[in-house]
Amino acid sequence: MGIGMLIIFIAVIVVSAVAAAVLIGSGGSLEQRSVSTMKGTEQEIASGLNIYSIIGSDGSDDGKVEQLEMLVRLKPGSDPVNLNTTVITIDGRTSFQNLRYDESGGSGSGYYGVYYLRRGGSALTGYINLGDSAVINISLSTAIGPDEKLVIQIIPSQGSVRRIGFTTPNVLIDRRVFLFP
Repeated sequence: MGIGMLIIFIAVIVVSAVAAAVLIGSGGSLEQRSVSTMKGTEQEIASGLNIYSIIGSDGSDDGKVEQLEMLVRLKPGSDPVNLNTTVITIDGRTSFQNLRYDESGGSGSGYYGVYYLRRGGSALTGYINLGDSAVINISLSTAIGPDEKLVIQIIPSQGSVRRIGFTTPNVLIDRRVFLFP
């Protein structure tokens, strides 16, 4: 009876050791997945652009906004934003536009241009980097009249979507008007 008990005791210890190894391996795997998920979530929340101002311009004397200029910077802690994969949408009462980046800096139909007021330490063409202050130029396909609601979204391929909604002033008498903030 002494040897039988010893064999059962050893078997219980071996089974316990195998179960502990499986639990430790599963715990390590879960930790790696949770860290990966946390980093992805952090990047989605912290990455993207902040819009500091939106100015509307009237190229003619018809009292309608025909161009927009948005002053943007990276959110603190954000990775650089690739403009080639960033889409801007403009939704108004009478029109909707999807815009892509034009590297030449122009802002024709279906495109937006960017010029830099200040470049940060690591200037890359087609990116907004840490320390950059940039102006996004947009030529509207349909002019915006007085008292019209607009929603603008900046949708980077990676990072959070920036959505701004505002209403144009009741009367547009100046060639340039602040629309946001």
